[in-house]
Amino acid sequence: MAVPKAAQRAVGASRLKHNLGTDSLKVANVLKKPHLERFRRRIEDALASVGQLRKDDTALALELAKVRKDLDRGGSEAELEAFREAVRERHYEIRLKGSRDVFAGEDEDGDPIFVEREHPEQIVKADVFSDIALGRATPVDIRFEDYHAQLFVKARTKADDLRAMRYLKEWCLRENIPPMLEQIDLQRAYAFADDLKLTTGTTHVTCNKYLGRLAAYWQYLGGRVPAARQNVFAGIKLKGQKTKREQKERPFTDRELATLLMGPAKPHMLDLIYIGALTGARLDVIVGLKVCDTENGCLRFQPQKQEDTLRFVPIHPDLAPAIARRIAGKGPEDDLFPEWPPVRRKGSVRERSFKTSNHFTDYRRLCGVTHDVPDKRRSLVNFHSFRRWFISRLEQAEVPANLIAGIVGHKNGTITLDVYSEGPLMRSARRAVAKVRLPPLDGSPVREPEILSQRG
Repeated sequence: MAVPKAAQRAVGASRLKHNLGTDSLKVANVLKKPHLERFRRRIEDALASVGQLRKDDTALALELAKVRKDLDRGGSEAELEAFREAVRERHYEIRLKGSRDVFAGEDEDGDPIFVEREHPEQIVKADVFSDIALGRATPVDIRFEDYHAQLFVKARTKADDLRAMRYLKEWCLRENIPPMLEQIDLQRAYAFADDLKLTTGTTHVTCNKYLGRLAAYWQYLGGRVPAARQNVFAGIKLKGQKTKREQKERPFTDRELATLLMGPAKPHMLDLIYIGALTGARLDVIVGLKVCDTENGCLRFQPQKQEDTLRFVPIHPDLAPAIARRIAGKGPEDDLFPEWPPVRRKGSVRERSFKTSNHFTDYRRLCGVTHDVPDKRRSLVNFHSFRRWFISRLEQAEVPANLIAGIVGHKNGTITLDVYSEGPLMRSARRAVAKVRLPPLDGSPVREPEILSQRG
């Protein structure tokens, strides 16, 4: 057995040998098992003593695959044969791991005959190892770490990536399909999608999220890995029951907004509500604001969802007092909402707004502002309802659609405006935002705006 360079000094040899005392290959294959195990333990102990661990078989196979490419370009036949012998040696080490001798009858002299019975899963692992090392197969997650490193998304989205990949590999295991890119064709991609909802117990919406993450990874692989030239997950979506109009999340009514603004809110909760209602910003970017994000009469929001750049929203006249109070006596890098600090636990996928969302939900329910329907996890009104209310009031104030999109960070839906335009002028945005009127907060009757129809 070959000894890795890192362990050769501790072992005292470059190869470990044991004479089995036979020239019969069949007898040798029966006798060699305990000695292979002894060699393996000795090498692993040596690697541990110098602070290294043996690579897992997939990582080792990938390194061997790189060596094979170099040999294919300029290696001698002797080097190629030595390479193939090394792969075969490790193949049989994997294959024989955990095998056992099984009685298979008697020979002519009445002596018992034993044959080595291998575990089926070890046979599969050995075949996968050889296929990768010899360039016949490519692991589905071969560039997954590289893909993650170039992503600029939230930790929660990266967690969705990891979960989607885990589901795919688990499905391959259940279906006895090697988890290799060459094995995942369009037919199997659809089979995985059909099975996903049953095995995860989640909605079709959640399943489509995972399928979308796999499609994004396959798109990254295209052009980088020959085995993934076709994005087999592109466009695959599960269909589910369409949400009824009366079960869709909606904007707050003016009466509900007045109730929230006039309720027993603590100062930081009240300021949060004002910013949500008068900017249409999402909760996470609001609690992430710093004092320096309030300059020149605008709020500067970090990119969210499909946004590519920073977004500036004029400070509404009714919002100005809250902003002035929040920045008083603070430095440029101080948080606007220190009441909800960033998550400190390393590796957490929770966003900063996680606790903020829980606090707002508790306050909303305390005020009696809720819209619950059977079999729906979330109320039809939530913090995002401020965004819906703000957009609705801009539309009702006859603000042009492209200006609304620019203010709230939506795409315009046209190449001209989405790619070539620098965006709406700030003075137009200031006039548009100022057209939004809060409901009366003095206890007088609240009159809801009249609408032609409710979008379904």
